[in-house]
Amino acid sequence: MRSIFNQGGPTVVQKPTQAAQTSDGNIDDCGELFKAAKEGNILKIKEILDAHPEKINDICKACRSITPVIAAAVSGQEKAVEELCNRGANVEIRDVDSYTIIKLALDAKQRKIADYLVCRYPDMVVTDPRLPKGALWLTNEFWKMSNNIPDEASKPPKNVLDYLLTGDENQYKPVEGRTVSEIYWEHILLRYIGDTPCDIRRNYSDELKMAFVGTFDRLLYKQCGIKESARLLNCVLPTTAYNVYGTHVASDQGWVTERWDYEDKKTKITVPDGIDTFLIDVEKGKIVVMLINYRVYENGAFIDNPERCRLADPCPGV
Repeated sequence: MRSIFNQGGPTVVQKPTQAAQTSDGNIDDCGELFKAAKEGNILKIKEILDAHPEKINDICKACRSITPVIAAAVSGQEKAVEELCNRGANVEIRDVDSYTIIKLALDAKQRKIADYLVCRYPDMVVTDPRLPKGALWLTNEFWKMSNNIPDEASKPPKNVLDYLLTGDENQYKPVEGRTVSEIYWEHILLRYIGDTPCDIRRNYSDELKMAFVGTFDRLLYKQCGIKESARLLNCVLPTTAYNVYGTHVASDQGWVTERWDYEDKKTKITVPDGIDTFLIDVEKGKIVVMLINYRVYENGAFIDNPERCRLADPCPGV
């Protein structure tokens, strides 16, 4: 694919941005390929991948479970991103918080790289509202959900969509003072966007109790529990393009029940029977109880607690 970076100009090797060093690890701890990606060292990238093409989608657990192409993107290395994409980098792999490469690039102020990826991969589901394609997708999903709910009182409030479209948490409605419906629908839309940490921070009690059945059978607790729940979901579903329907909001009692399904035509992964129930403490503005059921299928075969998704102790001390 012809480059859209610096067309007609010299190759520029940029200095890595501060985003390359995080509190969760240093990209340099991930090995030579990650270091080369961070530094934009194209010759080194070629040398490593010519000898070991299987390393293209390596995951660095020492640094937020990122991939080489994510390392290049957050470091502002346009040519390195392009070289890795040319060699088949999977740009749909998410980091430890389930952040997409698009979100991570935008958070690192690498808008040009985010735009390049959107242009290069037109079939990629873009969920970040800071990009026009993401804002349009989120708006369309909002109205699709709204139209799927016959009960007027249970439909998603438009003001929640409006403040989430800003992409700026400082402009979101304060946590306290929200209605049951606003808390629930903000949770849903933040999951669609793919910002699980923001959803957990704003919408979940640290005294949360959760029962999990279906593909995963678990009892989970506190905010660590909901983080583990999100990790498990994202371990088996490649995107956040869920289809939520049949939601019923009982505002007086604080209960919400939803139905949802999922289909990814590329991977043949489906969920036909998702049903979740929430108890919301409106005074605190937090979800305090969740009951979750969903069964994941791949090519029609039920996926039962897959080994790749298991952690020995996801919430130590909880």
